[in-house]
Amino acid sequence: MNILTAQTVSQVRVRMPCSTALIALLCIAATGEVNADEVRRTADSDRAIVTAKISDSTVRVAEPLTLELTVTASAGSKVDFPSAGKLLGNFDVTDQTGRADVPSASDVNRRVWTYKLTLESIVTGDVEIPSLEIQVRSDASSQTLKTETIPVRVVSVLEDRADPTQFRDIQSVVDVTVPQPASRAWLWSVLVGLGGVVAAALLYFAVARRKTWMTPNVWAIRKLDQLRNSEAMKISDSEIITENLTTILRDYLELQFDIATPVQTTEELLHNLETGKYMSAAATKEFSQLFENSDLARFAGLQLTHDELTKAIDDAQRLIEQTSAATTKTWKVC
Repeated sequence: MNILTAQTVSQVRVRMPCSTALIALLCIAATGEVNADEVRRTADSDRAIVTAKISDSTVRVAEPLTLELTVTASAGSKVDFPSAGKLLGNFDVTDQTGRADVPSASDVNRRVWTYKLTLESIVTGDVEIPSLEIQVRSDASSQTLKTETIPVRVVSVLEDRADPTQFRDIQSVVDVTVPQPASRAWLWSVLVGLGGVVAAALLYFAVARRKTWMTPNVWAIRKLDQLRNSEAMKISDSEIITENLTTILRDYLELQFDIATPVQTTEELLHNLETGKYMSAAATKEFSQLFENSDLARFAGLQLTHDELTKAIDDAQRLIEQTSAATTKTWKVC
């Protein structure tokens, strides 16, 4: 899982000009390639393009929905997708996969990065997949691509069903020589009853699949314990350990303080912690030091010893225990 770094040279919020967007839409309509089951949002720039696509614009409660982010950039670039955590807007993130640095089929000098999220929601109505930021870095510069929000309609399992109470008008009596057929009103009653049972069962299983309630600090400390006993820790793999440590800390801050960390750079996150007064200045400074050391290990090749990695995990646990002592909240986490 990739994390946005604090070493942002410049951030460019990408927007497609209106005239270009209109021409693109007209071209797509002319070729007949519009798919009603897909919603696309695209941001363009001189060096990189990001496309967001969902598998369906209308889903039922707890029905999986796939969000696919595709970035096309020049060869030699490095793409950092945002950390989705366990929640993305009103959606639960149930799975994440990605493919990096694949040659483009149309241009030998371009590469393609793909990031797929599987989402589910038990919130019905018109909801949105929030805007996400992707950082594209090369040797000389850095830019930030931003997707637009994507509307999704989540319907309940009882919506769009036929209304069994709407019968046809009764016609006038006609004398016939054949006997009248037996009434089948009982069949409607059985079908309605079965429909209610099925709906209740679906809702039960949807709720049963939700995660266990626990406090964010308990969840984060469990994750740190797993990291201490991981195979990467046994071989002192600095890059993997620091990447996982950064992910745990960002997810904890998001759950504990309701901060939208997936769409923020590390610099923006630390600025919000400082201005929002969620914790003391000393604690904010220690979080900043942990993020900075992790970035050096991940992107600058800094090699940390086993003792240094252990100390970083211990410092992270101490900060989590300190900052969670002032608040008591529970969250749906795994």
